[in-house]
Amino acid sequence: MRVLAVAVAACLALVLSPTVHAAESPLAGRLILLDPGHQLGNSNPRFAEQLAQSRFNGTTVKGCNTTGTATNAGYPESTFNWQVAQVLRRMLEAEGARVEMTRTSNSRDEWGPCVWDRAKQANRIGADAMISIHADGSSARNRGAYVLVPGLVKGWTEDVVKPGRRLGGSMIRGLGSAGVPLSNYIADQTMVTTNTSGINFSNVPTVTVELGNMRSVADARLMSSAEGRTTYAEGLLAGLRDYFSRD
Repeated sequence: MRVLAVAVAACLALVLSPTVHAAESPLAGRLILLDPGHQLGNSNPRFAEQLAQSRFNGTTVKGCNTTGTATNAGYPESTFNWQVAQVLRRMLEAEGARVEMTRTSNSRDEWGPCVWDRAKQANRIGADAMISIHADGSSARNRGAYVLVPGLVKGWTEDVVKPGRRLGGSMIRGLGSAGVPLSNYIADQTMVTTNTSGINFSNVPTVTVELGNMRSVADARLMSSAEGRTTYAEGLLAGLRDYFSRD
């Protein structure tokens, strides 16, 4: 009986394990474009001219890119975004997904790319989804994750509104299931946007995920730890699983 009990326990452990084999994952064969927001060198004065470029995005004229925010201790958003993306990339590839990145470094000697070029990359490669990874710089009392999803801009976003909003819902469910704190200042953790260039220029399902508020002490503590960044990556992974399992 003891041997039988051990065998049953082992089977249950396998069934309940969060590990998903590549062949079984809804991500297998999917092409995901990860967009770690900003770039460390965007604050470098050498690149002021490049970053001063602007384009009309369907509703307004916006700039090439920005420096992003930082924690009160000086941990840059661009570095946080990059580090989460690296963890997430490994997780996605382990489940059989193909992954491309909008930038391949996090360096003071690099800038951009411009947000419209990041979206155009998604279009060019025919990505199944584009996840733009960011963190907010809001009031210190605000915390938690939320998503920006496409609003309707005629001639620009008609093809991505429905899948983009579905992707946004999946990302919130995934982040919550991984234990990532969800926003206490954005209703339903979802912001419909008509002036986000990275979304408006994209022709594939795209969302911007604000993983937390870098000005919140609690969020900053989580973001600044390797364990916390793994939690964020697990939440994004769960969101992508959810999205493609409903496809």
